[in-house]
Amino acid sequence: MLPSEDVQAVIDAVRKATVDAVRESNAGLEQRLAVMQSKQEEILRGFPDSDPDSHRRYHESVMEWRELRNKMVREALIQAAKVGGVGAIGWLAYALWISLKMEIFK
Repeated sequence: MLPSEDVQAVIDAVRKATVDAVRESNAGLEQRLAVMQSKQEEILRGFPDSDPDSHRRYHESVMEWRELRNKMVREALIQAAKVGGVGAIGWLAYALWISLKMEIFK
């Protein structure tokens, strides 16, 4: 049994509304996609030679250099503290020796 003309008209209207809604949705998505692509291209132009990977590698090398520098400074400070501690002990021993000599040879 075929649907009546009224039912068929309703079915056709629903189909047309659905197709129109999908087309509008796709058009909106395509427009948003185009905007996003242009923004991505603009961001990429901000990197030297439009190459974000080389920019990332540059920053990684800078961070690696800073880590190495910080390690060297830390080690130098530790060494200076050791030498300073040994020097302080030596100075105290010398001062004690001098004071003992002064007491003994009064």
